[in-house]
Amino acid sequence: MNKIDPVEDLAEIRKMMEGSSKFISLSGLSGVFAGLIALVGAGAAWMVIQDFNKRFLHYTFSNSLKEEYQTLNNTLFAIAIGILVGALSFGLLFTYLKARRNNQKLITPVAFRLVRSLMTPLGFGGLFVIGLYYVGAYDLIAPATLIFYGMSLMNASKYVQVELKYLALCEMALGVISVFALSVDLEMRSHIQIALWATGFGVIHIIYGLIMWNKYDRK
Repeated sequence: MNKIDPVEDLAEIRKMMEGSSKFISLSGLSGVFAGLIALVGAGAAWMVIQDFNKRFLHYTFSNSLKEEYQTLNNTLFAIAIGILVGALSFGLLFTYLKARRNNQKLITPVAFRLVRSLMTPLGFGGLFVIGLYYVGAYDLIAPATLIFYGMSLMNASKYVQVELKYLALCEMALGVISVFALSVDLEMRSHIQIALWATGFGVIHIIYGLIMWNKYDRK
């Protein structure tokens, strides 16, 4: 005769309820690889800016400073797009692999709610950043990306593990700090903003991903 274990039954019921209300297929490795890609991109951006600073006097005396500054910002914008595409690609890949390994459905009503919650503020944030780029407010792009990204994560956190809220708060805090970097001179400002951007999208993402992998994915 099988004995009924109330504790085990409650744990199973809780697991079923979480599976129906939360997107549990999100992989910690997605965060790790997104962070690594961001660090590579930040390194590339830093080298581009360093090269521009070395040639600054040459551009000034040759009356090409305005054109070269525009080229610099176009290059940085292209690097940012590349980071976004790479991070999303690896995120989808590792999430798909985790779902398949655990025999879970990737396309569910919860997944659609998660995407909607994530993309609404992220979409408006993207349009806002494009607007900043269009009007030439380049110094506000780094803070805006951090803040809107953090807002998107916070909005979507109710559909995933609670740890995402802490990642969201860190991103928004770094975005606010990045705004205050606008008070220093141009060369120092760019270095500070890249460091904060790399910390938010790179280092913190890696730490978050490792914590999530160790807690939920590791077997």
